[in-house]
Amino acid sequence: MEPKDIRTIEEQDFDIIENAVVALRELWKKKLLIILVTIAGFLMSVIFISIKGNSTNYYSSATLFSAVYGSYSDTTTGVAAMNRYADLIKSSRVCSRAAQDLAAYNITSAELRKMTIDGDIRVSGASTNSASYGYKLTVSVYSESKETIVAVANAMASAFAAELNDLLGTQTIQVMDEASGYGSYNTLNVTMYLLLFTGAAFVLACGLIFVFAFFSPWVRSVAQCEQDYDLILGMLPYTKNK
Repeated sequence: MEPKDIRTIEEQDFDIIENAVVALRELWKKKLLIILVTIAGFLMSVIFISIKGNSTNYYSSATLFSAVYGSYSDTTTGVAAMNRYADLIKSSRVCSRAAQDLAAYNITSAELRKMTIDGDIRVSGASTNSASYGYKLTVSVYSESKETIVAVANAMASAFAAELNDLLGTQTIQVMDEASGYGSYNTLNVTMYLLLFTGAAFVLACGLIFVFAFFSPWVRSVAQCEQDYDLILGMLPYTKNK
């Protein structure tokens, strides 16, 4: 490689480094703008949270198992049924049976079925693969009503077990642990959205300023001029006095 080519590469590398330095200086010069954009992002997150709304939901669960007493074949048949027919929780028969136990709460079969379809009532721990069968299934309920959630969880678990037993013609499947309490959670992660909007605004502001300064066709430093003397039209004396 000829010395001329090497010098050209060195000059290009210097230009890139100097452009980056100039862009970083531009970030510092426009720090007030960056702060204002970041604050705007924070305010946008507050507006988004207020529009979307944040509420408290509750959850409770009961567990089913295939009784270990009786014959081994009955037990394994019950385990297989629990796993293979987990979607039976969404059936009208299960929801109607549960609604009878919830008559005091004025909860209808249609409401329960809608909750199962929406995923507010679900069965977890099941598998269609016999090698991965769950020996204990969990019926979970998610609701905005803490007054009825425990009753709904127990009623759906009992109705689900009863329908499976009717299907098998046995009493193998039982409710092992009834729901006795509930937990709570917020429907919206406020901290996450505050950090997301604020951080995005900060990164966007810094990114745009850096990119525009880095690729700017204007000369912004003495070092950039020194690489090409043809750009220098004249010299002005530097003085601190006006």
